[in-house]
Amino acid sequence: MRTALFLFLAGAACVFHGTAQATPLVFGVTFNAGGNAGFIDVATGHFEIVGTVGPLINDVAIAPDGSCYAIANTSELVVINTSNGAITGVMPLPSGIETLDFSPTDHTLFAATQGTLYTIDLASQTTTLIGNYGALGNAQNIRFDSSGNLWTTDTGSPTNVYEIDQSTGTATWEFNVPFGAVALGYVDGRLYGVGISGIGGQGNLVWVDPSTKSGSQLLGSFPSVDFSEPEQHSYTPEPGALWLCLPALAGLAFIRRKRA
Repeated sequence: MRTALFLFLAGAACVFHGTAQATPLVFGVTFNAGGNAGFIDVATGHFEIVGTVGPLINDVAIAPDGSCYAIANTSELVVINTSNGAITGVMPLPSGIETLDFSPTDHTLFAATQGTLYTIDLASQTTTLIGNYGALGNAQNIRFDSSGNLWTTDTGSPTNVYEIDQSTGTATWEFNVPFGAVALGYVDGRLYGVGISGIGGQGNLVWVDPSTKSGSQLLGSFPSVDFSEPEQHSYTPEPGALWLCLPALAGLAFIRRKRA
């Protein structure tokens, strides 16, 4: 779905990788065969790689149980192990499906081509056609916001942002932003992503806010990455981060012993 490719982007008490996180981390995979998989801090642009994946990954989405589903080579639904990037096949997909996301309201798995919306039933491993977007024919990744609204964009610069009717598939233009910003990944009220020009390319890390119909470019030279949403993720600190927590844990144990 990358005619002009722009891919968005999916420890208060302790630290993750040695630094406190004010913004939730998201899981992402770079858009190239044998791409890097890992966790991204959208506030700083830090990309912590956990492994590599073999096939080209078109999009990723986090299920309610925390599993990371992905589309591989626009032809197969797979699950990615977010600890190491290992892939397990799930089911074949209709030709051209390149993006997916779970509804936050009823957990339905939606998927789409550049112009057509589907649902996927994981239990029966079947897809159901919802409908066509209409005039929009070069749409990028679909993404839900926390209220259950479904968004997509075109590949222009400025980029047009559309809301998709989940019952008919019709895409309605809402606003645009004056830069390339496509395939939206929802994080803390904003849709984050990367405006880039091709497979394996670099671009700006950007955000778009549907509630204010605004956006901004944050960082340059960010890799082409498909972002998931962060809500269901849990993160394991590095050993160094755990060592930083041990004095505090020991202190708590000592206080509990004295009070006992």
